[in-house]
Amino acid sequence: MSIRSSTWFSQVPMTAASVNAEASALPTGTRRILIILAGMGGSSVYEFTWSIAGVALPHMQGAFSATPDQISWVMTSFIMGTVVTMACSGWLAARFGTKRVYLVSIVGFGISLFMCGAATTLFEEVAWRLTQGVFGAALLPLGQAITVSAYPPERHGAGTAVWTIGTIGGAIMGPVVGGVVVEFMSWPWVFYLNIPLAIIAFIIASTVLPKDEPHDDVRLDVFGFAAIMVAVTSFQILLTRGERLDWFASTEIVLECGLSILALYMFIVHSLTTERPFFRPALFRDRNFSLGLIAAIANGAIATLPLVVLPLMLEQMAGYPVLDAGLLLAPRGIGLVVVSILLARYDAYLRPRYVMVAGFALTFVSGMAMAEWTADVSTAEIVWVNIAQGVGGGAVFIAINVLTFSTLKQEYKTEGLAIYYTVLFSGATIGIAAIVAVLTRMGQVAHSVVGAHINPFNERFRLLALPETWDLNNLEGLAALQREVARQAEMIAYADSFLAAAIIALVALPLAFFFRDPKPETAGR
Repeated sequence: MSIRSSTWFSQVPMTAASVNAEASALPTGTRRILIILAGMGGSSVYEFTWSIAGVALPHMQGAFSATPDQISWVMTSFIMGTVVTMACSGWLAARFGTKRVYLVSIVGFGISLFMCGAATTLFEEVAWRLTQGVFGAALLPLGQAITVSAYPPERHGAGTAVWTIGTIGGAIMGPVVGGVVVEFMSWPWVFYLNIPLAIIAFIIASTVLPKDEPHDDVRLDVFGFAAIMVAVTSFQILLTRGERLDWFASTEIVLECGLSILALYMFIVHSLTTERPFFRPALFRDRNFSLGLIAAIANGAIATLPLVVLPLMLEQMAGYPVLDAGLLLAPRGIGLVVVSILLARYDAYLRPRYVMVAGFALTFVSGMAMAEWTADVSTAEIVWVNIAQGVGGGAVFIAINVLTFSTLKQEYKTEGLAIYYTVLFSGATIGIAAIVAVLTRMGQVAHSVVGAHINPFNERFRLLALPETWDLNNLEGLAALQREVARQAEMIAYADSFLAAAIIALVALPLAFFFRDPKPETAGR
């Protein structure tokens, strides 16, 4: 098994005719380099924006006077917009042309960047982040397809590896640049900074990408698309608002749950009875593909941890300045790049199932280490844990991709990719909702438990050398104690959220043993 057999990276659907046509019209020289940059450019802008926003969350929370669960909507709405468009990105490219859809996506994404920076209320910010996700969703799959198109068929795996490494570069630089920008400028500039990058990506793409003709005869299963979007969106809103509304004690949550179940039922029935369903049921008869969707949910949930929780913990609990917090998040991206390069180079000697096991195991171990953190956690420990998280997360992501599509017939791979990324980003929403729920609920529990020990009869107040400000006999002392109790309770809640992510990785690990190993002769059927 080698990278050229497409078992590790390449999932771009190709037919014999398209392979021959592409081989005879491959770009060369400078044009080839520019096409690769065009594909990587849009995807990198998307990843850069996605990762850089996490560092600014604490400052946005203060600017909008929002609670942790409210400010999480800044990330959740972006994912929701991505999921809505991701599911139909293949149809859009076929119906209107890859170049046209790609350019429109970059323009819409650039406009939303400006509006996100200019937002003055949380509602405006969330609305424009939703719009940003809608336009940005197509930048990932189409950017990958454009990059790979510059390589001959037998090197599509290498092309996808180059795209992956280049795109991850955005994730690496995002936290670092975000820390610098927020420290010396202000949080809106994390969005404004990306506008020139989007303009450059647009100029390159509009200049060098070949114009492809749209196919007017490509039909969209409108009912199926609407049903699955209603199901997914209702479920995501349910997860995001559930903790604030006390879950099923709220009429809204009950209605959203019912709507999600009803829409999913209608989608399944419609897909089984219509001639041209939005997603063909035959996809789910492939064992690897079905297992891959389950694994993608777990992976998506775990992947949200460093983007939502870590920036808040490092800045609010550990007391790191925003610049330092951004630098401390960078090692995770470095770990991602390193494992991507190693897996691309030595894939012939590795079995994807074992790589998936190793990735989840490393994620579990590093998550357990994070669960032991206190507010005084050292910089060295944060760095090594982030590197471990990056290596583990990268190994899991690549291995799941390989195993999910290795046995899927070529004719199903376009639809399979749409489903896979929709599920992956839905898992990210589930992860954010779960983390917020754990932070909120366990913070309240920890506050009650810790606060119960604050009383005149606790011998520790008499025997230990405590800060002078902790005095039970005056209001100032009580207020100082209350602040410390709240701080420790919140840190316990963060530790519990890290523990929850570690448990998800441990539970998902056995899935690897149910996959079939990819075979070179069946890859790319």
